[in-house]
Amino acid sequence: MNKLESELQRLYCLPGQEAPSFISDIDNPSINLISATGLVRCCVVSAEKGGDWESVAALYQGVQEDLDLPAPAISVSGKEGYQVWFSLAEPVIWQKARDFMLGLCRKYLPETKTAQLKFRPGDEGELRFVSVVPARLKTADGWSAYIDPSMGSMFVEETWLEMAPSLDKQAGMLAGLESIKLCDFQRVLAVLSSPIEMKPSLSEHSPPILNNDSCSMQLHSTVSLLNIGSGFNDPKQFLLAVMNDASATADQRIAAAIALLPIFEKASEQ
Repeated sequence: MNKLESELQRLYCLPGQEAPSFISDIDNPSINLISATGLVRCCVVSAEKGGDWESVAALYQGVQEDLDLPAPAISVSGKEGYQVWFSLAEPVIWQKARDFMLGLCRKYLPETKTAQLKFRPGDEGELRFVSVVPARLKTADGWSAYIDPSMGSMFVEETWLEMAPSLDKQAGMLAGLESIKLCDFQRVLAVLSSPIEMKPSLSEHSPPILNNDSCSMQLHSTVSLLNIGSGFNDPKQFLLAVMNDASATADQRIAAAIALLPIFEKASEQ
């Protein structure tokens, strides 16, 4: 197994799954993203139109600055355009992975047409797989490749490389990346699906906290629509009240439960 295959296995392959081998430059190997039990640890969002680089860049920066997640990888992949690769430290069920990708696109790619976006894994059979990068493209005289995000605007017109990239350099781009820890995935999924705006936690062990500076008006508006009263000073107590409020929507109660999960998991470990 070469360095690139090792990095692909570390970041994107399911437990017990081996990374596809690069036998020749005419190969187009792929990774099966969904286990037999419906679990996923690699999510890939594709923006097929190269001109959407500004939105892709906003997604790349936002997941780090707004959501406090590790940097994803970005590739240029011919007709797939720009691809943003998210690695999960632990597999999650497919539906949660899809909700994660949908939430990110609603937040950071709202102007990109739905037809230009692809989520992997997705509903269709072929979207259970993602082509390994780098590879020779069938639809363009070039190669897919992982790129330095600071150079993303160079590929707006042609989302591929004209020459085969060095496998060692491609491995080097992936070597510095980290997987999203499960507690952080749950935290961000709650933020993306909740009507209550929250700040990302400062560490994996810290519960989410309400952004009182920027969202106090939205919070009071949300409270007024629920039968839980007002005047909450403790975010945990507020979320518990939302979770147990029969008048709240199912999405609101689930989002509150997900946000509280890391708190109770930590308590059970003590």
